[in-house]
Amino acid sequence: MAKKTKTIENLSQIDQSQIKRAEKQEGTRSFIANVFVCSYLGILVLLILLSTFKKLPTDSAKDYLLAIGSPLGFIIGFYFKSGHD
Repeated sequence: MAKKTKTIENLSQIDQSQIKRAEKQEGTRSFIANVFVCSYLGILVLLILLSTFKKLPTDSAKDYLLAIGSPLGFIIGFYFKSGHD
């Protein structure tokens, strides 16, 4: 028996549309997560530099990191959540 392989061309228009939409959503999620993580790291470096050279109190820097750290945890948790709901 020959095994049929499914390609996207063999699927219906509706199935193709759903696959393309899912791929686009995943790309958008990935982009948002990457931007937020890179921004967080940039802010972290900025706060370290400000604390070192401009004598920003470390308590203030810690408060800023805590304020943006909670949304970061939510975004990372959402992005890496299990796809087996």
